[in-house]
Amino acid sequence: MPSYDVLLLGVGPEGHVASLFPESPALYDDRTVIPVRGAPKPPPLRLSLSLSAINAAREVWLIAAGEEKATAARLALSGAGPTAVPAAGVRGKARTLWLLDRAAASRLPASLARIASP
Repeated sequence: MPSYDVLLLGVGPEGHVASLFPESPALYDDRTVIPVRGAPKPPPLRLSLSLSAINAAREVWLIAAGEEKATAARLALSGAGPTAVPAAGVRGKARTLWLLDRAAASRLPASLARIASP
């Protein structure tokens, strides 16, 4: 498994990361690079890093912006499983950093929300 210093991943409105969508069979594949068939947004056939490959990174930074990402961020940070919300299964070996704008952070429990800058 290759190792990365930092992976920067966007989080989709339903909690997908890379091309790993909720309930996808690709979530169970541990190879480094995996095929994704029937993706819910174009293109339907694509390649992705697996969760195992993503989690081999020293640091993983997840970024989400906009109100449409607020539910996914809340679910991922509140204990949802990676099958339902793939972003919930992302863990860097040393650090996992969530970078959210105010709108994407608007549904987080108060215990999780921390404003880093205005």
